[in-house]
Amino acid sequence: MARFLVAATVLALLAAAAARGDEQATIARTLAENILGKGTVHSSRMIEDGRAVDLVWESATFKPTNGAAFTRELLQAEVQLAAGAIFHVLRHVQGVQFEIVRGRRRLCAGRASRDRPLLIRYARDLDG
Repeated sequence: MARFLVAATVLALLAAAAARGDEQATIARTLAENILGKGTVHSSRMIEDGRAVDLVWESATFKPTNGAAFTRELLQAEVQLAAGAIFHVLRHVQGVQFEIVRGRRRLCAGRASRDRPLLIRYARDLDG
């Protein structure tokens, strides 16, 4: 009986933690979409035991007619604004791992952090 009670308690705690993680991921998605536009975030999940969020979003600024340097500036601005909103509200989140896409094309990926410089790897055609 005691083992059952311990197991049930552990399962309940794990379920509650998962629900909090899902809730935090939803909040991060909403914050990013407030900046980038409704429906732009394809996925949002908490990683690193809830200390970071992993996001994939559709670029709000990409235009194929823009030059590579200007496109990089716009993508960097998207990251800084979205991550800034998340860091401002979700104080426990230390990092935002991201991928920015345009359709099936990956434009860039990287990580924003509270205490480290922004890291972005651009697609080759964007001089990455």
